[in-house]
Amino acid sequence: MSCRINMVTLSFILLPVSLFASCLSGSDIQKNADVTLSLQGSYTKKKASIWNVEGKNAYTKNNINNSAGVKFSSGCSLIEERLNLDLSLYGLTYYPWRTLGKFEKDNHRSRMLLNQVKLTFIASDSIRLEAGKLRDKPGIFFLKSPSALLTNYYAGFKNDRLYTPAMKPVYTESFWGASIVHDTRDYGLAFTVAPRLTRIKKRYETSGNWSADQRSNSSERYLLSYTEYRLKKHMPSVNVMLGESRSIALADSFNYTPQWIINAEIALHSTQQWRHFSPQSAAVVQSYSFPSSLYTTEGKQGVELAIGGQYTTNNFSLFGMEYYFQSEGYSAREWRQQTNFVDYLNTKNQYAVLDQVFDAYKYLMGAEISNVANKGNLQGKHYINAYASLAFKGGSSLQPYIITNMMDYSSLIGMHYSKPFDYFDGKVEGYAGMFSAFGSRDAEFSLFGRTVGFYLGVEYHL
Repeated sequence: MSCRINMVTLSFILLPVSLFASCLSGSDIQKNADVTLSLQGSYTKKKASIWNVEGKNAYTKNNINNSAGVKFSSGCSLIEERLNLDLSLYGLTYYPWRTLGKFEKDNHRSRMLLNQVKLTFIASDSIRLEAGKLRDKPGIFFLKSPSALLTNYYAGFKNDRLYTPAMKPVYTESFWGASIVHDTRDYGLAFTVAPRLTRIKKRYETSGNWSADQRSNSSERYLLSYTEYRLKKHMPSVNVMLGESRSIALADSFNYTPQWIINAEIALHSTQQWRHFSPQSAAVVQSYSFPSSLYTTEGKQGVELAIGGQYTTNNFSLFGMEYYFQSEGYSAREWRQQTNFVDYLNTKNQYAVLDQVFDAYKYLMGAEISNVANKGNLQGKHYINAYASLAFKGGSSLQPYIITNMMDYSSLIGMHYSKPFDYFDGKVEGYAGMFSAFGSRDAEFSLFGRTVGFYLGVEYHL
């Protein structure tokens, strides 16, 4: 952990000791504590992918994972009605039944993750200041929201993903920063600062193996957000991002009827938002020179667009459809250049040392491609997403979805069911689901192997 982040953490520890003592030693932490235990079992079956390492498939053909997670969250008042502390952390672990493939191994199968340490100073009824390790705000789109400019990398494991009954991954990285928020009945205004605390040094690793600071604070970001509440059927907003990358995003939610909502967002970027495969670097490798990286971010302007609609029934079931476009997504020719280079690296050579170098480049490429998704990005240009949330009696729900890349027609489909149980005073909730990634062997959603998976889990609030 860098010296700078130690200083950030130390600044919170060195707040007046009497304030922390009165809060942490009192009954507030215990009274407000929420401890959640998650247990999950999953089975995944993969077909052979285009990735071969040491002459073998880089992924296990089929495997079973046992996963567990513990979340602790609480809060207290340091100064009554003025200064509040909120904190939460996770413990995550998993155990695979079979030996993992080369592309599936994590540095560690257990992690302790700090999710939030937030100090909130309430200056007035409409103004508050927040500082600490903060959560980014998700957008309104299920697939990807162009207006969600302050995004961070996924902190979970390569081979396993622990879900919740709400079908959300248990842990998404938060960031160190500060915000000043001004909320009124007419509008909302916020300014957020996320400083750069470190740089990402190991691009050949997936984000789960980076430090927390590298996942969240590896670039300097300043976000100004404004939302208008005074319009009867519209809720427009504008977000402006400054720092190492500059962007502006416009969004609107239009309540056509009480049950129909139409959403639209557009974002303009001064540079590329994720690292792209470089054919020039690949050509250098083919001439038997070996660059340190095959991916780069260029200063090309880009645009993102998302349009969607949602319909809510009388019993609160939800149906939605979305279209997403990004100008910086790979074209069919650019995508083939990347997959053709993987085929080149798979070619057996006469020299064992050269085979090892080519395997190292394949590992690097797999990590770079995974990290695009780990920050919530897609790699094509055009996508269609359809989803639903069907509500049933007793609080159970069924959530089917399908996401399709309109360039290569690969798709990700799934279905998630959750149901609260009456055991232990209603503190237990169960969930189950299935997912499948299919398409051609070199398509986006099936690039790491056509996949079918099933999972079953419970969440218990202690």
